[in-house]
Amino acid sequence: MSSDKPQSIIGKLADLMDGQIVLPSFILARQDGIFIDLTRLETTQEFQMAIDKIFASDAYFLDIDYERFSKLLYSADPSEAGTIEKCSESQSMIRFARDVVAFLPARRKLYKAVKISAGKAEYLFEQVFLETATNNGEVSLVPTNLTFDEFVADMWLKGVRFGIDIDAVKNAINNGASGRIEIAQRLERIAGKDAEIKELAKEIHRDDAPKRLADGRVNLQQFKNRFPQIKNGAKLIMKIPMVMGINGYEISGVAHVPPIPKDIDLALLAGPGTAVEIGSQGEEIIVSQSEGFLNIDTRSNQISITDKIISLEGVSAKTTGDLILTGSEFEEHGEVQEKRLIEGQNITLHANVFGTISSRGGNILLNKNLVGGAAINRDGDITVNGLASSSFLQTANGTITMKRAESCVIVGTRVNIEFASNCEIVAEEVTITTAEGCAVVAKIIAIESAGQRKQSEMLMYMQVPDLADINQKIRGIKDKIDELLLTISNDSQKLDRVSIDPDYKKYTFIADKLKSGELKLTLEQATPMQKLATIVSPMLKLVAELNANIKKSLAEKNELEEDIRKLIKIKDDAESSVRCSVAMINDEILVKTIKGTPESEAALRRLEPQNLKSILRGGSMLGDCVFSGSVGSLEWKFIAPK
Repeated sequence: MSSDKPQSIIGKLADLMDGQIVLPSFILARQDGIFIDLTRLETTQEFQMAIDKIFASDAYFLDIDYERFSKLLYSADPSEAGTIEKCSESQSMIRFARDVVAFLPARRKLYKAVKISAGKAEYLFEQVFLETATNNGEVSLVPTNLTFDEFVADMWLKGVRFGIDIDAVKNAINNGASGRIEIAQRLERIAGKDAEIKELAKEIHRDDAPKRLADGRVNLQQFKNRFPQIKNGAKLIMKIPMVMGINGYEISGVAHVPPIPKDIDLALLAGPGTAVEIGSQGEEIIVSQSEGFLNIDTRSNQISITDKIISLEGVSAKTTGDLILTGSEFEEHGEVQEKRLIEGQNITLHANVFGTISSRGGNILLNKNLVGGAAINRDGDITVNGLASSSFLQTANGTITMKRAESCVIVGTRVNIEFASNCEIVAEEVTITTAEGCAVVAKIIAIESAGQRKQSEMLMYMQVPDLADINQKIRGIKDKIDELLLTISNDSQKLDRVSIDPDYKKYTFIADKLKSGELKLTLEQATPMQKLATIVSPMLKLVAELNANIKKSLAEKNELEEDIRKLIKIKDDAESSVRCSVAMINDEILVKTIKGTPESEAALRRLEPQNLKSILRGGSMLGDCVFSGSVGSLEWKFIAPK
């Protein structure tokens, strides 16, 4: 081989000559250069091992494209090396050199040691000389130059396998520079970026500014938007995908892999009432699928849209202010502080309540205590599983169920209490396991154990109908019915007198025949019929008026008879539904009957708590005493006087 011109050393396995090498299957030698076939390359490590073997075989790549060469060696996707320029017709074939040639020993001696320290490599460039034999057998030194291709191969074997500064090395070689020059530097890894969430709907955020009223004033007790309401189809949040980091490399080619960024699975965040959709740009978006309130689970970060509002912070001047809720269900896990108001529907409280709970309907459930507060339900039940103390409870139509009530005012349709002390209770039906010093007004009272408590009397007022008033009403209605019957009789007699008139009888007979089609008048008969109609016209008008009057009187009579049936039922129900039962009397109790009407009973229920308490305890509830005693038991049933 000539030493003046690099010689290719690529051979074939079948006729491999001394000094030649065989390239692996994924490195192809063609007339237009050396290519790598990515379809045959399994890993970049496989390519690195092949390069190491080639350089160790005293060979190097001629006209190497070092930038592309590095990408093929270290890129996570070697095909990226093909983006530098179009190398071949096939996207899988990438050219990175012209040939593989011998690295002659005489040339290798030209390259000195390299200094590697702190992620940098430095090389001492100086004039180099090639040893040449003269004709007389002596050795002479001929000035020569290094080459970049040889430099790459030599540095590889000396541990510089990544990060060679192409421009610095080529400038030093071409300009004949002398001195120590930094030829390579490690590449610091670049950290990736975690996936993020971008909010798309401003309604997601609460607005705790004071609520502005319609008249322009500001309500400092209520926040503007404490529980955001979301419309159907609203785009809530979008995922910003994670960005993978970029590997760093030491000069030796050892990779420094950055941590894998954290990803976000939107499907795990999309709770009931939401769904993950793909946007026009391929982005993932959580979209509401129903209208309701936004609920974010602080533990799982799951987003839900439901009719139910769940709060964990409690109700106070700092957290929520007063709550006026439009949703169909509200659940609070924190305390409701004094003077705070919750107004809504189907309200559940898991902590103590010191404020006011007002429901438009459904149920009010208090799992802890109600102290100095109020629970008011316009149409539904109230349940207190803890202690109710010095509080007001009221439902217009429902059952109040309590475990322990002390010094409370309670108004409901039905009241069930396990232990009641010093309470004022008004209801249709009251059931108490143990009652001490209470004042109870009801139609049905059932108590297992009752007695007074210190200075508080145990009073029971049985609501009985005012039968005298009912009997008077019945008599008055009967008198009206008698008047109507007389009117109906008089009108019927008038009808009878008209019906026997000859002209009336003749006209109605002919008119009925004409109407049924049995008779048809000729022209000669029409004139007499018209005269007859003129004669009986006043009678026909009178008959119509009398029939209308009788019909109206009969309707009034039926209504009055229905009123009598209702009043009689009230009397009958009074005997069957007004009763009092006390299984064990522990101390002094007093039972009275009080007469009332539905109107007076409704007025009693509407009284303010303090007024109701004053009436029940102040002695103004006048009635007949039916029992007074301190021992034994009581079974009493109302019997209407005859």
